[in-house]
Amino acid sequence: RLALFHGDPEKAKELTNEASALLSDDSTEWAKFAKPGKKTNVNDDQYIVINASIGISESYVATPEKEAAIKIANEKMAKGDKKGAMEELRLAGVGVMENQYLMPLKQTRNALADAQKLLDKKQYYEANLALKGAEDGIIVDSEALFVN
Repeated sequence: RLALFHGDPEKAKELTNEASALLSDDSTEWAKFAKPGKKTNVNDDQYIVINASIGISESYVATPEKEAAIKIANEKMAKGDKKGAMEELRLAGVGVMENQYLMPLKQTRNALADAQKLLDKKQYYEANLALKGAEDGIIVDSEALFVN
């Protein structure tokens, strides 16, 4: 969309072709990136986690115990043990917020294919709207772990 905004439709074509190739790659094991339990607007679609962030709650007050828990949690995260890290922080009384950015795979593929066709027809405004539709399909799923 930014390439179209800057008046560079050839770059927009190049980027949409790259994105299409990545999203159509059958060697990608999409199931391991899927967010279970989230329903999409399109039948037989699934949400794919495309980004995530984890943060400590605003009310955090440093103590030696909490600092130690954060260190252990960082080590667990480095080993890929997200649940263990979150539990370590929860037990130490550290509130944690996780945001996952979820993309509906089939819906995004369809919007991208539409945008590619429109770019080929030099219908740049309409292509922008198709790409905006893909962007608008992304949702943020937030999970908070608070201490009682």
